[in-house]
Amino acid sequence: MTENTKIDFIYLSEPDMIRAGVTDMLKCVDTMEEMFALLYKGDYRMAGPNSDSHGAMITFPDESPFPTMPKPTADRRLMAMPAYLGGNFQTSGVKWYSSNIANREKGLPRSILMLILNDIETGAP
Repeated sequence: MTENTKIDFIYLSEPDMIRAGVTDMLKCVDTMEEMFALLYKGDYRMAGPNSDSHGAMITFPDESPFPTMPKPTADRRLMAMPAYLGGNFQTSGVKWYSSNIANREKGLPRSILMLILNDIETGAP
């Protein structure tokens, strides 16, 4: 038996996201209502011992023996936020979130994030 083992990655830019419908506010609100109903029922899992943590944050020490290690400046966050959502979604994923107030000086957004969704059966993106 030959199985298709091809895994496709789909990278969506902001224009791609807009074309995919993220500006359809009615659909977005309907989807969020469905998601919150699942949260209420408990058909979800997040990180942590109680399966309800909003992620794991990397923190930096005030003083480090490594000169290139970042300092814990205002609004600096590096977080991985894994989750599973049941219901009709049946998906898992991770939101990687990075924030640094100094980005504005570089012409970048304060916060930059990436989201990867995975098939719940195989783990494939």
